[in-house]
Amino acid sequence: MRSTFRTAVLAVFLLGATLIGSAFAQSDGRLVIVRPSDAISLDPHRATTAPEVWVYNNIYETLVVLDEEMEIVPGLAHSWEIIDEERTRFFLEEGVQFHDGTPFNAEAVAFTLERAIDPEAPARGASWLGPIVGAEVVDEHTVDIVTDGPLGPLLNHLSMVFVVGIVSPTAVETYGDDYGRNPVGTGPFEFVSWESNQSILLKRNENYRLGAPELEEVEFRVVPEEGSRMLAFMRGDADMLLRAAPAELPMLRDDPRVTVYDTPGLRVVYIGLNFEQAPTDDPRVRQALAHAIDVDAINAFVVEDAMVEATGVIATGVFGFAETDVVERYAYDPERALELLAEAGYTQDGSGRLVDEAGEPLRLVQWASQGRDLKDRELSETISAQLRELGVTIDYVQREWGAYLAALETDDADYNMFTMGWVTLTGDADFGLYTNFHSGFATNRANYDNPDVDADLNLARQSLDPEERLAAYARVQRQVVEDVVWIPIYQTQETVVVQEWVHGYVPHPGEYYVRLAPIVLER
Repeated sequence: MRSTFRTAVLAVFLLGATLIGSAFAQSDGRLVIVRPSDAISLDPHRATTAPEVWVYNNIYETLVVLDEEMEIVPGLAHSWEIIDEERTRFFLEEGVQFHDGTPFNAEAVAFTLERAIDPEAPARGASWLGPIVGAEVVDEHTVDIVTDGPLGPLLNHLSMVFVVGIVSPTAVETYGDDYGRNPVGTGPFEFVSWESNQSILLKRNENYRLGAPELEEVEFRVVPEEGSRMLAFMRGDADMLLRAAPAELPMLRDDPRVTVYDTPGLRVVYIGLNFEQAPTDDPRVRQALAHAIDVDAINAFVVEDAMVEATGVIATGVFGFAETDVVERYAYDPERALELLAEAGYTQDGSGRLVDEAGEPLRLVQWASQGRDLKDRELSETISAQLRELGVTIDYVQREWGAYLAALETDDADYNMFTMGWVTLTGDADFGLYTNFHSGFATNRANYDNPDVDADLNLARQSLDPEERLAAYARVQRQVVEDVVWIPIYQTQETVVVQEWVHGYVPHPGEYYVRLAPIVLER
């Protein structure tokens, strides 16, 4: 059935491409990208999700770069040295200019970093920098990054373009609150124009320090509806397709005229469980929920095999990932789930509803997101249905992504379960584990508090010994699996689709890092 349907849909798209043809004459030097949503701001301190970073990752640069092999390599800093455990010195590339013609130098680095950590500034990612407390200018092309104590993943933290992409101080001061619509960096492409909810246009930086790109222009075009994005791509109106629908991928992979790039991603989508809210404060209830959710069915029929099953709470490609028994330990087993719930005091009544000794139902408040991660709404609805089938009473609350995130950050959040994804974009486990499982961190939305885990996370963050850090991270991952803090569902597979005339694109595991400088068009 699936194969027949997909073949028929592909035939319709190909017929449309033949009859309609290209909707407009496309410049040989312009790369057109279709994507589902627009940016909010192109200021890295105001907006930090994929629709923004896809664009401004090509405008801004960082001191160091996390490359496609998940290695830290030089960026705007050609080298660095550890002065002491709280100070690392960076030696900057000389002769680099911002797009507005002003010089890139140590003052610009200090300006950017101070802006990122200043609570009065619009920074959203300041907490992600951990114990980084500032930057001190040594001379025009030398700057010290200062920390409050040793920081093992310092370089990885400094690779985050969505936190410390180096901005032009002059442009920030000139445009003020409008800077997010007038971004100025040192990267391979310069900002040209932005028509809200339609397109953003960039042009190549003729003075780029690594050589001007072959592409003359890049247009990020917003096409919200999946079918329309697919049609625009198939008829040649677009050169690159981001966020193809899972149902479309088999067709695209079978089409010799396009190339589908797949690479294991860095995001894990999961169901979080609240340790401070009854009844999920009971470990037996958490274990039962893990056995009651059919992860395999969700990945096969909801996500449609577009992603891969998560085997841990961070992605496999992250430094610090450790094998755990989470898949085997919490395999789908409704009977075992009922046994655990009986131990916790809940049994099925005559109608199959789970109740306690007083006849009160086992009630869970489930919060669900919509519009952030692939099939997040459908995933949440399926889990709700699976738990209801077991006899759990579900109070289901679904919100659009922005409202959902804001609700999670309130002090009176009353959820038992929540759908969320976390991408470890630094490539280091600190960003995935410390931020989600340390009791003192704001994004620990499970309200998890384990002193042993805190101690290991502190040790790993402060250690400069890679082996010591790996051992600590392995202990943390085993413990959070045992405690059932999260129920991992899938790890992303980053998929980008390009036309046959697009050459040179190199996929990156980080979902935000669509790097366009190497691309050449040969129409």
